[in-house]
Amino acid sequence: MNQPSTFRRLWQPPGRYADRQADRRVTFLELFFDLVFVVVISQMAERLAEHVSWSGVAWFVFLFYAVWTSWSNGTMYHDLHGTDDVSARVFTFAQMLTVAVMAVYISQVPGEGSVGFALAYAANTLILVVLWFRTGQHDPHHRAGSTPYSAGYFVAAVLFAASAAVDEPIRYWLWAIALVSTVVGYWIGLHRWTPPAEQGGEARIATSPALIERLGLFVIIVLGEVIVGAVGGMAELRPLDGDGIVIGLLGVVVAIGLWWIYFDLVSHRTPISRYTQHWVYLHLPLVIAIAAGGAAVLNTVEHVNEPLPDPVRWLLVGSLAVAMLSVVALTKTLEIRRTEPEIYRAADISLLLSSLVSVGIGLTDWGAKGSIGAMAVLLLAPVVASTAAWLRRTEHSGAFR
Repeated sequence: MNQPSTFRRLWQPPGRYADRQADRRVTFLELFFDLVFVVVISQMAERLAEHVSWSGVAWFVFLFYAVWTSWSNGTMYHDLHGTDDVSARVFTFAQMLTVAVMAVYISQVPGEGSVGFALAYAANTLILVVLWFRTGQHDPHHRAGSTPYSAGYFVAAVLFAASAAVDEPIRYWLWAIALVSTVVGYWIGLHRWTPPAEQGGEARIATSPALIERLGLFVIIVLGEVIVGAVGGMAELRPLDGDGIVIGLLGVVVAIGLWWIYFDLVSHRTPISRYTQHWVYLHLPLVIAIAAGGAAVLNTVEHVNEPLPDPVRWLLVGSLAVAMLSVVALTKTLEIRRTEPEIYRAADISLLLSSLVSVGIGLTDWGAKGSIGAMAVLLLAPVVASTAAWLRRTEHSGAFR
């Protein structure tokens, strides 16, 4: 057998989907890649904390989606076609450099940072185009999907680059069209490509443990913003008295409640194969809501000794309600619901009730401690309900989760 050339050993073609390892684990390179997104999300959350308004929330969601496409594309490429060679590192580091520049400018969007962000995002998207186009060139079976997919992102890269040459608000309309083109390319590619049939089974997109773990790690990243909001809010209080410490710790309890709900009910659970794409994209409203909750917690803690502005209260209760509803939607995609229906039924009911009560809290004039304290209780209520259901089941079956 001929040995591959030195170049080919260092610079391998993209891995074929059919050769993908079903039990692949997350690599240190992927974890390093995620770190740069910590900074981007932190900058976005900081901007939202300074602009708590309907327009501020709309810009936060819009920019978060743009950042999500960069992260999810890099993540999915690693999972489906990743290799362990120099090319994987070069392309990953190139993406990280462009995301780092995006982080520099994103807190000034809309405004003077929009040109820098547009050019950095265009560069990042072009790297993704090269990555995904290569998969079709080296894997003819994947070409039907990779060609329209990479074409949609190429259009987006061109539009973002071109937007730097025009004035606002046309620049932002070009961004919106660009992001729509990525969605169109994604859905065309998804419907044109059929994954290889499994042994004795149907064609389907399998979910690897690595992808499940990566999404859980991204949730950890945005949960960090809630912790930062709670601790950062306390650090800003002058003087820091007992009330300030209590409300800051309540903010940490909010993060604990969100962690408990997601990692008990969703994380490390395999989605039903036909719902894999839904499962991936239902994480988007969840992580947006959690990151927005971090900005809300920061503002709430800072208002411990004064009336809580209505926009801040609505950002707090609204973001956490959306997070809970997103978890309900995510659980509908999981295989485990078939074997643990009692636990998930109890969790769903309590999450829905907590979300409804959250809206009621938004209608009150409660202060900072009352509002965040109530939300901490509402986030822990589903934990208690699902744990009680689990105890009832194990009491009768003798099983241990």
